[in-house]
Amino acid sequence: MNHWVALLPEVVLSLAAMFILMRDAFVRSDAGGAGAAGAAGGAGGGGRMSVDCLVTLYSIAGAFIASLWLMDASAPPDAMIALDGFRVAADTILCGGALLVVSLSRDYLSREGLRSPEFHALILLALVGMMVLVAARDLILLFVGLELMSISVYVLTGFVRKNPRSSEASLKYFIVGAFASAFVVYGMALLYGATGTTRLATAAERIAAAPAGGDLLLVAGIGLLLIGFAFKIAAVPFHMWAPDAYDGAPTPVTSFMATGVKAAAFVALLRVLTVDLGGAAEVWKGAVWWLAILTMIVPNLVALSQQDVKRMLAYSSVAHAGYLLVGVVAASELGRSASIFYLAAYTVVTAGSFAIVFHVAGRGDRNQRVRDYRGLGWRRPVLGAALLVFLLSLAGFPPTAGFVGKLYLLRAAVDAGEISLAVTLVLTSLVAYYYYLRVVWKMYFEAAPEDAHTPPPPRPGFNLAIGTCVALILLGGLFPGRIIDRAREALADAPSDAPAPGMVVQAEDPPTP
Repeated sequence: MNHWVALLPEVVLSLAAMFILMRDAFVRSDAGGAGAAGAAGGAGGGGRMSVDCLVTLYSIAGAFIASLWLMDASAPPDAMIALDGFRVAADTILCGGALLVVSLSRDYLSREGLRSPEFHALILLALVGMMVLVAARDLILLFVGLELMSISVYVLTGFVRKNPRSSEASLKYFIVGAFASAFVVYGMALLYGATGTTRLATAAERIAAAPAGGDLLLVAGIGLLLIGFAFKIAAVPFHMWAPDAYDGAPTPVTSFMATGVKAAAFVALLRVLTVDLGGAAEVWKGAVWWLAILTMIVPNLVALSQQDVKRMLAYSSVAHAGYLLVGVVAASELGRSASIFYLAAYTVVTAGSFAIVFHVAGRGDRNQRVRDYRGLGWRRPVLGAALLVFLLSLAGFPPTAGFVGKLYLLRAAVDAGEISLAVTLVLTSLVAYYYYLRVVWKMYFEAAPEDAHTPPPPRPGFNLAIGTCVALILLGGLFPGRIIDRAREALADAPSDAPAPGMVVQAEDPPTP
């Protein structure tokens, strides 16, 4: 029973997903039909929200509240499920990103005539996998969460079955994802062989008791595990699937992939490497250093030549994985908290940016070239101003949360003596200014031709969600100190000594070979 209490957020989401699927199977009505079934009222309408969308939003909010409720609980060090501030911080990012994606995807589903039940059920199941992934303290549970997340997103990527690009993106993502999962499983098997346990905390104790560099089995296991996670976070040179998958997937799914999938995989990598395998830092630190350098340089250079805004943001997403890896290399309390802060800011900005992209693109995503943004700032002032804030935050301009996040990552790198990483972060951010500000130039300094596509006025709910994203980005940039301090407290390694009654997750003795 205690394990069920610890997994309460995941249980809430799973029950909601099953309810949506069963309702679609037994209640045949227009509300469950194509898209939001006219309930969304079209791109500019203000119609009622579909039942599936309401259930999804309420269940995500319920899962978030359940995560906060578990904040005062604790678990033994070698428990399968984490009950700590790290998990709550990750769940906050994941639930917040999912809420934004679901609320902003209503117009897209209605416009493209897509079925709402399957979309929302898959979003919930993918979110369950993400939350299991960030809460896992056991290698087997880690893999279960990873695969549940991945399989759901494979299907979401190919959700527009009549679109060949969507099907191609789904197939590419599935093949590369299966390949990455094989690396993860093999790495876990070798780690088990080296430590004699699947419990990460127990493995950390055994690694700390013996020199890690001399154990070839352990080195190979960490290496394969790192390669598998590098595929999931799209770190160079394991990123080649990301631009095609992001470009071909439905834009709300692209937003979900660029935020939720990346956030969950990165938080799991951050916990496993810097906390559980911190005693073997000499094994993985050099490899992650090179991953960070390459992931900051290569996608920023490639993005310079992109004429498709969606594909440009895909390469931008890869580059931001490099910035986040700087916090992993720092392997300090400040590095972890700075990474979590930057990840939260990146999630909000990316969700808002892709929402504007699919709104401007129109039916069939026909208008997502950079030239299609000419004069947008004057034709649709609200959309233009919001996109301006998002692009400035991605570039790292003050006073946005993106600027503050990069500043804290720089400080963590300098404190750890990683001056070369700090210099690379600054220089690649300067390179990124070009392709971000190019879109801003098109919006405000080039006139749109007479036959240019003008996006319809956004509905009030869309404006509210976009406005919330803008407010969060500006508040995070203006008042970051308290947020960073809270993150550092939440991510402190020391577990609580006083577990709440009835909230302790019992740990079983790990098997020994």
